[in-house]
Formats: sequence, C-alpha cells, structure tokens
Amino acid sequence: MRQKTTYLMVMMLGLVMLSACTERIDIELEEGYIKLAVEGYLTPDDSLCYVRLTETGNYFSNEPVSVVSNAVIKVDDGTDTVLLHEDFDKAGMYLFPEGFNGRPEQNYTLDVQLPEAIGGYTEYRANAYMPAMTFHIDSIALELNTSFDFWMLTLYAPNPPGRNFYMLQQLTNDSLVTAKISEVNVFDDEYLNDEYFYGLAVMGIDKEDIQPGDKVTLVVSLISEDYYNFILEAQTEMQPHDPMFSGPPANVRSNVDNGAVGYFAAFASTSASTYLKAK
Repeated sequence: MRQKTTYLMVMMLGLVMLSACTERIDIELEEGYIKLAVEGYLTPDDSLCYVRLTETGNYFSNEPVSVVSNAVIKVDDGTDTVLLHEDFDKAGMYLFPEGFNGRPEQNYTLDVQLPEAIGGYTEYRANAYMPAMTFHIDSIALELNTSFDFWMLTLYAPNPPGRNFYMLQQLTNDSLVTAKISEVNVFDDEYLNDEYFYGLAVMGIDKEDIQPGDKVTLVVSLISEDYYNFILEAQTEMQPHDPMFSGPPANVRSNVDNGAVGYFAAFASTSASTYLKAK
C-alpha cells in the first residue's frame, strides 16, 4: 500500500510540474548533431554491393534525412583500388563497377571524400574483413507451430568448427522480406555446441504471410563478430523505450571513423529454398 501511495504522489507531482510549464522553450542544436551515416555492403555477389550516404537528421526535426551526393568513394583490397559511381536514379547510392566481386578472407578499406564537411570532416574511412565461407546448407523446412499459429523455418546444416556468427534473411517468391536491419536474425554458436544443426528453428513466419505453393528462401551469411554486435545494438536501439524509466540512448558502434554512424560490412552468403505444400 505504501508503494502505491508513493507512486500516486510521484504521478501527481509530475502532473503539477507539467501544468506549470506554460512557457515555450526553444532548444537550439549545434551543427555537430548532424553526422554522416554510412550503409555499405560488400559481398561476392556484385548485385548486392553498394554504399549509401546520408546525413543523420536533427532529433527534433520532422524533415526526411538528406542524401549525400557527389562524394568520391574508393574501396581498396591491398592490391587494387576501385572507384564507385553514384546511381543516376538514386542520389546518395554508390555502386561498385560491374563485375566487381568481394572475396572471402580479404581485408577491405573504404575511403569517402565529401564535397562539403559533415560533422566537421570531409574524409572518412572504414575497414572490413570478409570471413571465409565455410558453411553450406543441406536443406531447410517449414514446420507449423500449432501453439502460436506460425511457420518455423528450420535449418539442416553442419556447423563449421570454431565460433561462428550468422546473419539470416528470408525471401518469399524471390522477394526480400527482411530488407531492414530490424528484420534480420543473427545468432552465434558459442553455446550451441552442435556439430550439426538438425532442424534448428532460425526464423518465424506469420501464417498469413505465405500461401501454399509459395517459395521460401533462407539466406545465411557468415559475418564478423563486430558486425554481429552492431546489428544487435542497432536492433536494441530501435525497440520502443519508456521515456520516463529508460536511460539515455546508447551509442551504437560503427567501423567508420571521425564520428560517422553506420557500418561498412563484408560477408559471403549461401542459400536454400523450399515450397509451402498444400495440405
């Protein structure tokens, strides 16, 4: 009863304070709040390789984020350097030369030169390592979870030796369903101790999202530990927070220097498909 009374007193005090705040407060933010945001991917599939540049928005602004055009972007593998070109149809999207493919077990350096400073800098750099692709899928299956009425996508595959970090994405009828970072699944095998994933449930699919005859594809990528942690931190920050009881937002890691946000990731992938059968 005492706890309930204390809680009510705190709430009443809060309401009194809010009602007393009738004066408008203008908050002036410095330009330092605007940072460069980098979204970059390098894979053995040239159709999935790109770098996207935007500016982080003012926290109190309702305006959409601004793309960054006319940047000079280069990627170096220690032997060769390639120059990316900006997509004519999508400003701020920079594409690798046609036919360029990332190679596993290779280090890559991303260099970005901006036409104008963002966050006080015109030059940014990131380093990424593409892990070896030692994983292959034997098969996948769809199993109905009758308790919660959704489909479980299960994996049958050998688990390579050592500690591995996995990123999982799903396509339905060759259309990517997990396009956002908040939608991908990641896990590591530190505590699994399995030499073989025998029917490991890796994704859940709402029952109404797929129909009999639909093709479902699972894409498995071996990623670095740092990128794995970046995804987890980003997903945590995207979750709803109670403004009264939550602490300040944590800084999500980035492998881009000079205070930029985002990540330049390099990884290889493999995939397998199955079809939802009619009853």
